Amino acid sequence: MTGEQPLVDLEITTLAEVLDPPALAKHLRMVSGAPWNGGPVQEVQVRVLRHHVRRRCALEIGVRTEGHWHFLIGKVYHKDRADIFRAIEGIREAGFGPQDEYSIPQPVAYMPSLRLLLQEKVEGPLADTILRTGDEQSGAAAAERCARWLARFHMIAPKVGEVSYARDHLDSGSMQRCSREIAKLGGPLADRAAQLYRRLEDAVASLSPVEMRAGHGSFSAAQVILAQGRTVAFDWDRYDVADPACDIGRFLGALRRRALGELGSIRALDGPARVFLKTYLAMGPAGAEKNLRFFEAAACLKWAKHNLTHHVPGWPEKTEAMLDEGLHVLEREAA
Repeated sequence: MTGEQPLVDLEITTLAEVLDPPALAKHLRMVSGAPWNGGPVQEVQVRVLRHHVRRRCALEIGVRTEGHWHFLIGKVYHKDRADIFRAIEGIREAGFGPQDEYSIPQPVAYMPSLRLLLQEKVEGPLADTILRTGDEQSGAAAAERCARWLARFHMIAPKVGEVSYARDHLDSGSMQRCSREIAKLGGPLADRAAQLYRRLEDAVASLSPVEMRAGHGSFSAAQVILAQGRTVAFDWDRYDVADPACDIGRFLGALRRRALGELGSIRALDGPARVFLKTYLAMGPAGAEKNLRFFEAAACLKWAKHNLTHHVPGWPEKTEAMLDEGLHVLEREAA
């Protein structure tokens, strides 16, 4: 952080201390089970990776002990999130350890006084990067690895966290808020958003009963690292128990958004999307696809609102495209 403008977030009250290397070093010396195994902490470096204002901040933390550097990923929260540490400990013990082909960043510690979660830093490219920049073969391979990870997770991971029902996506207000934000624009976008929300309301009433599974909560190719010998999914802030189609739909919706935003066509990643879905359905729990279209369409509405609120380049056209895609997904189900 030397020479940089200090990062300030008054809602994350421990952030200033975490970003102060000497202060953080005092806390890290007391961490048992860390990679430095109790060795003397000689130097600490902190680099901000991503800051979600008033909610959380992701960091890279470097710790030097007796000439060796150890790097971790830290996340500091605005409220206590010891539950995340307990959840990922359970996932690790269920078969997602460092030696496993399908894995998670290994939990190191949770420091309640700082509201700081420490995890293994995993080296490797993001699946998202490969899908956007690689050739057809590498993109298909990346999509397959993502599908295999998710299928295994849904099959064996422990069910921890709040239960999230499909109806919650509407009743909790998140989808309704998306529709209302777009409706403020008026005109054709407002009409499309209202139409998509009404179709989602109709669809939720006819969803099939399925066995609930452990859920990632925000699964996409941007949360998957293709490490050497390991496929690693990270970002566990929204873990839950849900219809497995929820994670699948989020992944497919995020692919459409990435294809539209960076590759110029919402159809540009349809090939990897087909590989992902075919692979998942061959390995995952039976019946996971029953309610998929609802969750795909809900993801399209969410990303339409994201384009609007973040004013991404070309947001009117991209918002419209995501709304149209959501409607198309639901129409395809009816057909």
